[in-house]
Amino acid sequence: MTTTHTSFPLVTVTGWGRERQLVAAADVDTGVLLLAEYPIAFARTHPGEDEAGPWLLLELIVSTGELFERVSAQDLKLTKWPLSQEDEERLEQLARKYRRNPKKLALLYHRVAANNLRYTQEGVTGFGIWPVLSCVNHSCAPNAKVCATPPHPLAELLIATRPITAGEPICWNYFSDEAFLGQDWFQRNAQLHRDFQFLCRCSRCEAERPAQFAGEPAAAVIEALRGDSRRG
Repeated sequence: MTTTHTSFPLVTVTGWGRERQLVAAADVDTGVLLLAEYPIAFARTHPGEDEAGPWLLLELIVSTGELFERVSAQDLKLTKWPLSQEDEERLEQLARKYRRNPKKLALLYHRVAANNLRYTQEGVTGFGIWPVLSCVNHSCAPNAKVCATPPHPLAELLIATRPITAGEPICWNYFSDEAFLGQDWFQRNAQLHRDFQFLCRCSRCEAERPAQFAGEPAAAVIEALRGDSRRG
């Protein structure tokens, strides 16, 4: 499956440190469709397989030469998630089973882990990679949302939820859940670090950052969040 939408006049991809981010290429109003994209790889899942979904997607990519080359060629975010012993064993098994270079497979794993999205619409559920959409960063004060549409299976739509000015980064709530946005700084960032391995630095989080963490290194903040989560 290839990406069929290649031109997005209202948005553009720019550099953001070592990564890329999606920004508005023009002023847009609330409700405007910013982009519609199909996945370059998609693994359908069944009830009870959500936890294994990203691994099923990885194996699908690894098992098919065309998919492996297509996904590997994408300039996707490379977030090196911590590997458990079980993760390392699974990667070793996949490398042997499909005769893949272990180092290349490990890099692919990190890209799939950081860029996969869960999709559900009209009875179809699974995990896939939408390359342009993967450039959209998280914010606890988002200006866009991601949704699906029945007439176009597997297409993900990015829609503005408030007016956005040209040059402004496009951000959405990775949890697609209003309840998440209703939580305090501690709760939001503990959940973000647990599920996505980062601390949020959006305008809202910077404004709400507790005074005791001002100037503290990320490692100290993460340890405090873990401790708060354990106590909860």
